Amino acid sequence: MKKLLLVFFILNSVIGFAQKITRVNLLQSESFIGIKVNGKNTQKVIKPVFSQDNATLICDSALFYIEKNSFDAFGNVHINQADTINIYSDLLNYNGNTKMAILKNNVRMIDKDAVLTTNDLDYNMQTKVGHYYNGGKIINGDNTLTSTNGYYFSNSRDAYFRYNVKVKSPEALILSDTLKYNTQSKIAYFFGPTNIYGKDDTLYTENGQYNTLTNQAAFGKRNLYRQGSKSLKGDSLFYDGKAGYGRAVKNILFKDTAQKIELRGDLGLYRKKDESIEVTKNAFVVIESEKDSVTKDSMYLTADTLKSRVLRKTELYKLKIKNEEINTALIAASEKKIDYNDAPQNDTEPLTTNKIAIDSIKTKTIKDSLTISKPKNADTVLLTKPKQILPKQNLKPSPLNIQLVVLAPNIKTAIPKLEIINKKKLGIKAIELKTNNIITAIKPPLPPEASDTTKIRVLSAYKKVKIFKSDLQAVADSAFFSYGDSVLRIYQKPMLWAQGSQIAADTMYLQMKHKKVDNMDLIKNAIIVNTEKDSLTFNQVAGKKMKGYFVKDKLDRVFVDGNAESIYFPQDSAQKGSMLRTIAARMRVNFAKDSLKSILWIRKPEVKVYPKEKLTEELKTLSNFSWKPKDRPISKEQIIPSLRKAIVKPNVKKTKTPLAKPKVAVKK
Repeated sequence: MKKLLLVFFILNSVIGFAQKITRVNLLQSESFIGIKVNGKNTQKVIKPVFSQDNATLICDSALFYIEKNSFDAFGNVHINQADTINIYSDLLNYNGNTKMAILKNNVRMIDKDAVLTTNDLDYNMQTKVGHYYNGGKIINGDNTLTSTNGYYFSNSRDAYFRYNVKVKSPEALILSDTLKYNTQSKIAYFFGPTNIYGKDDTLYTENGQYNTLTNQAAFGKRNLYRQGSKSLKGDSLFYDGKAGYGRAVKNILFKDTAQKIELRGDLGLYRKKDESIEVTKNAFVVIESEKDSVTKDSMYLTADTLKSRVLRKTELYKLKIKNEEINTALIAASEKKIDYNDAPQNDTEPLTTNKIAIDSIKTKTIKDSLTISKPKNADTVLLTKPKQILPKQNLKPSPLNIQLVVLAPNIKTAIPKLEIINKKKLGIKAIELKTNNIITAIKPPLPPEASDTTKIRVLSAYKKVKIFKSDLQAVADSAFFSYGDSVLRIYQKPMLWAQGSQIAADTMYLQMKHKKVDNMDLIKNAIIVNTEKDSLTFNQVAGKKMKGYFVKDKLDRVFVDGNAESIYFPQDSAQKGSMLRTIAARMRVNFAKDSLKSILWIRKPEVKVYPKEKLTEELKTLSNFSWKPKDRPISKEQIIPSLRKAIVKPNVKKTKTPLAKPKVAVKK
């Protein structure tokens, strides 16, 4: 920056000397006296008016050096140039040959809506460039700029500031080392270490620009954005302060030290309103984990898109309910605002909502419109088809805060598998009706703990999710992690590898406690596949749901509930080669040393033993069997491109054949 300014001023000086020299004229004065100063003819002038080219210069008194084509002015100095630039000071030394004005004490330069004040200003009347060097200030509209050194270019309306630069605007305070500012566009450009302080956030850069009117900033070197415990880095960074929107490109890093989260990738979008960050292009997150108090064994998670945001506990509770299959359908339907009376006849018509509060879940009849009958199964309550819908003016709030949502017939396509809601399963009172494709259900009230306003950060991962930990790996379509309960929820046919086993289910929940994997839930179509080394047979355990427990980060045991099935190939000499196929209400699977150790059958197991000679390929596998070892992530470098070590080619230097020395004839 210094070199550029030096070159600029050298060029201006050359241009200035190349200009034709004009005379300084004394247009008028109240009086003048001829005197000698250092042997030169000098005029002492009272209230003079000087002119040169398109400028006029006035003051209280002056010493006019006629031969030198210059003068010294004293008191109430005023320079007017082309009726656009006005400069005021107490003292002035002006050289008409170089057209350089040196102003001292209470200097004020006005150029349209920009006002420069300082005590020492050198101003070139030819190039229209002003320079101060003992501190100065420019006020431009709502912006105030101060620095130790500064240059002002009237033609371009650019100002360059050096050392202790400070810019105050209504939206921010800028502290910098080197800065350029345009008084017309009101855009500041940075060429050195710069900090921008907003109302509750800060920005750091060493190269970039900031629009003080729109509060938009774009940075290109060593960029950092901070808001409370959150920070965002990137090779290039754009931020819109008014919209509360930030965009980072390449080598980005988002941190939330309060929630202990780090997101990385090559493209990030940050929104201040909900404190959310969306990362794409080589996106990954590190979830803190430990083997022990000394050794760290963090979990690496990658996906096409990672999105993290902050939720209150009430929002998080609703989100957890939404993740359940039944509640997802109910909430999604209620958000569509469906009115049973105005139910659309086709899928293209808009949907509206009508919610009916009921006084008590124990009431058998509600104004002849809806009857409730309790079946033999105490876990469920069925309703008959409603004869009519109560008008809105007759609605009464429920003391239990339970709402009845009536869904239109065409919404059934969104929830084809919705069945009777089990109260014990959900831990709430619930009602469901399924008659003539009309589904009604009661939305559960929020529990007391969900009313807490504490903020919790959550993470959502979309498409091609991959997880790597030294002793646990997984793949899935999507995932969700809450830093409030430390549960990693994996969706869309996830597959997990642990203790030499491949584990699959429709949905998985991994619970972490004290920075360690503690337990997991496998929901629907769960299956564990394990094979011994160098074996072509697979031990398998399947069931509706499973509960697994980890000890020292290693899978220790799994309980299987609901239609539990197993296929087991014993390795002992007595039964080796045969196969045991078992059906039971419940099973326990024990693991040790990266292998399936044993299977315990609980509650009336049915065991069939198949000798080796009677085994067929169909008998060897369960219905939902799959074996995909190639899908298993083998390292964090494999799933995260930025962590891959570059292959360094050996630097082989080509040896040059030395030239033969010329033979020199020696005279004898």
